[in-house]
Amino acid sequence: MTTQARFKAILLFGVPGSGKGTQGEVIGKFEHMCHLAMGDIFRSLDKQSDIGREFLSYSTKGLLVPDELTVRVWKAHVDGRVATGELTPERRLLLLDGIPRTTDQVELISAHVDVVRIVHFVIPDRTVLIKRLKGRALKGNRPDDANEDVIRERLRVYDESTAPVLSAYDTPLIAEVNADQSPLRVLRDLSDSLADYVPTTL
Repeated sequence: MTTQARFKAILLFGVPGSGKGTQGEVIGKFEHMCHLAMGDIFRSLDKQSDIGREFLSYSTKGLLVPDELTVRVWKAHVDGRVATGELTPERRLLLLDGIPRTTDQVELISAHVDVVRIVHFVIPDRTVLIKRLKGRALKGNRPDDANEDVIRERLRVYDESTAPVLSAYDTPLIAEVNADQSPLRVLRDLSDSLADYVPTTL
């Protein structure tokens, strides 16, 4: 992928446990859409590799992976799928989940994506989030979600480093969705917020 080949992208934005991944997987099944979850990309790394061990040294403590490393891993993943012909800027709209997570990452990925919409999944009650994240840890290999101290650290890091990302984009791009609803109601509201931004053909 060259710097000229920019993908149009929708950002799925919100605190850990707000349902970005669940909804992104559903929407990502539509034709011409591709859901890219940064957490899944990181977890697919070989844990015995240097980069895999480096990722674990941050994630198991609830810390954000450094910006340059995050974008480098993301770009390598996208480049690999471009090389196989699975992804092309002309035919795919990316659903970005978990990137950008800092204002520096906004700048770093701007050469590769053109953000056309941001959906902010909102859950004001942090006890709901902690319960969700603990439940998620039981369903999959998610050691970073199992410890409540780590969860609270992730939420603190989100407030400090990730929440300001919204201010890096124009307000009209941002739609808020109440994520403290049933998954179907969240999907309904998400679909409504994207109706004017997802072309019928690409």
